[in-house]
Amino acid sequence: MLKIVVIFIMVLSSIVSANEAFEDQGFDNWYLQQKDWVMTEDSLSWPHVSWAEARLGGFNWVDYDLTFVVKPEEYGKDGQVRLYFRQTKPFQTYSLNITADNITLSRFDASVENYRVLEEANVGVKPNQEAKIRLNVKGNDFFVYLNDELIIEAYSIKYKSGGIAFWAENSKFIVSNFTISGSKDPTLVSTDLGYFPKGDPRSGGVNDLMLIYNNVGSNWMMIDALPYVAYISPIYPDYQLNVEDYFFDSFLFLALTAPDGHAFDAPSRGTPAVKEHWQWFIDKIFDGTNQLSAFERAYEVANEQLGEDAKGKIYIMIPNPMSEIKDFGDVDGTGSLNFSWGDAKKATDHRFRAVKWYIDEVLKKWEQANYQNLELLGFYWVEEAIHYGVPGEVELINKVTDYIHEFDLKHTWIPYFTSSGHNRWEEAGFDFVMHQPNHMFSSTSTIDRFLHLSNYALRYGQGIEIEAEGSSVTNDLIKRKKFIDYLRAGVTFNWQKDALHGYYQGTHYFGSCGISSDPYAREIYELVYQYVKGEFDEPLGTK
Repeated sequence: MLKIVVIFIMVLSSIVSANEAFEDQGFDNWYLQQKDWVMTEDSLSWPHVSWAEARLGGFNWVDYDLTFVVKPEEYGKDGQVRLYFRQTKPFQTYSLNITADNITLSRFDASVENYRVLEEANVGVKPNQEAKIRLNVKGNDFFVYLNDELIIEAYSIKYKSGGIAFWAENSKFIVSNFTISGSKDPTLVSTDLGYFPKGDPRSGGVNDLMLIYNNVGSNWMMIDALPYVAYISPIYPDYQLNVEDYFFDSFLFLALTAPDGHAFDAPSRGTPAVKEHWQWFIDKIFDGTNQLSAFERAYEVANEQLGEDAKGKIYIMIPNPMSEIKDFGDVDGTGSLNFSWGDAKKATDHRFRAVKWYIDEVLKKWEQANYQNLELLGFYWVEEAIHYGVPGEVELINKVTDYIHEFDLKHTWIPYFTSSGHNRWEEAGFDFVMHQPNHMFSSTSTIDRFLHLSNYALRYGQGIEIEAEGSSVTNDLIKRKKFIDYLRAGVTFNWQKDALHGYYQGTHYFGSCGISSDPYAREIYELVYQYVKGEFDEPLGTK
């Protein structure tokens, strides 16, 4: 029995000793999410009554003891100074909350609205008063001291590890004399793949991919393309169109609808498009004057004014060869293709032959066009879900990818929120994907959607799509806030800097905002430009 106890103690000691000690002081190693943070040798201050975050530490921080001096300078409405701790992701954290009248310790459960107060002390820190705060985090027990007096003891088992962050909740404050010491567990490693990064060779170096819809009835002239290729200064009141910078670096040409109500993506949208409609799309985007040619000319104008030689990166959609189609048309002199054969192998072969014909036609047209300011990077699978119930679906997509790769091109996909196959995109053969939040289009979706999207994108190595619902963003306050929350989520969850992006706008919306005399519309153009350039820094939760 004694031997067993000794062995148990030895094992326990080895587990404890496996943790590594750490310590830090000051603010040199903090990540400052907003550019207006002011850091000195011994202090960190947020100079506005607004929202901001500064972070330190990581996933494997376990227990720690920290102290700092806080001086709230001003509290706005419902204003607080927060210290998040054991934070692995935004709003998956504990929070020490300081107001003028009380100090509380709470736990957030996945969103800014979903939290519970664990303990409260009826003492606060008044504006322009200094207070020494100490937080001791040990196992499931938390101790809070105000000016060396214990004011809160709390217990919770939910979050076991994570870093810390100062958060301005509609407040203005200074913290100084910061020190921390503790332990981190090197065995705690996140299993997330991380966001699909900007500029990655697997995407052809894409950073921000603007979706350019060419549905039946739509048209893109050079004047439409220019505000996307380049950032243009406001044209009113002097009506001068001045190019000041480049804007989006990449463009996806696609369509969902063809003449007579035919659909390119799914039967739920309309009668499945067949060969003549696929040909219609090819002819439309290569019409020699508009669409692709409009972007070619827009780059020529931007390059002339900026004195550079940039090229637009181009992706082109592949229509969905829907399994419902029985009479697609003849692509190789063997008769009309049938995607509905009971023989799955034969149906898949017919579907692939249609896609192969389409790719060949696009590449032939591209070569003939001889664009000087555009480069073709690859193709986009337009259907937003993988239909595992269709025999041969995954094999077809892989075969298409293999064919695209023969030309040293890429294959991408943008699944809708949690659509079938989004988490198995590499198995399907895609080179990269961007995940749609679909928050803009749902009346029941809350900002929790962004946390869930982040979790999926991090776990499965995905990029992110930003979504606007056309002019409603300008005219509807609810829609406007929902759109700006996409940008705020990009800041809070680090999409803005870390993830490749796609951008959905309906048709022409951002560009129309760029040339609008309405300052409310022009602001949307400015915000998107700031976001693309990494200069937008409002966090999620900002009112």
